[in-house]
Amino acid sequence: MKKLYLDARSVMSDEIHSVTLDMDNFKGRCRKIVAWLKSCCPEVLDLAVYGKNPRQEELQYVLDNLKFTNSSYIYLDTIEDVPLEIPNTIERIRIQNGSWITLDYVMQLKMIGLAFNGTSLTSQDINAFYKSWIEMESHQNLDCFEINLRNPENFVTVGLRDISYKMGSPKDEPFRDYTVIEGSFEVTRKDGQKASICVYDTPNGVVACMFAFQD
Repeated sequence: MKKLYLDARSVMSDEIHSVTLDMDNFKGRCRKIVAWLKSCCPEVLDLAVYGKNPRQEELQYVLDNLKFTNSSYIYLDTIEDVPLEIPNTIERIRIQNGSWITLDYVMQLKMIGLAFNGTSLTSQDINAFYKSWIEMESHQNLDCFEINLRNPENFVTVGLRDISYKMGSPKDEPFRDYTVIEGSFEVTRKDGQKASICVYDTPNGVVACMFAFQD
């Protein structure tokens, strides 16, 4: 199989830029599959992982042993509710089923793009994240932060509590299946950096997206 891949790559004169894994089909072969991928493509830009309740240690093995430099998309629930160790060498992370994600976990990540769904983060937690960014205490290079809203009704009163903002026009939806709910909340970091916070209805529930405008 490796020879077939190398022959095909030679004919196409191109490298693999992204890898998508369905862990439901691993069936105990996680290490063999990862070893084969490493032998074929030591480094890729993007990694996407899908599955229903794989073992957390297998997912962690994938993250530890496959080198991906741009982004990782994780669309699965793990059997264990244990935080994953995500390499800070990548630029973006999207975790679709993040019941194990805490505010402390989010605060220690260094990526410029963060997107989480299915978390238990409260509006108070989101408020703390926004304030940390505004006060330049964390995530100074952030360009996008997306988070699910467990209680959309109190997002403005709690999620934006004690944060100065101006209402702006609705921003374009980041994905086709996102529907903007209202106008944007325009906030300013203490160094003058601007950001827009927008609320969208999505197939997975309501989310808030903060888009920072890098100079």
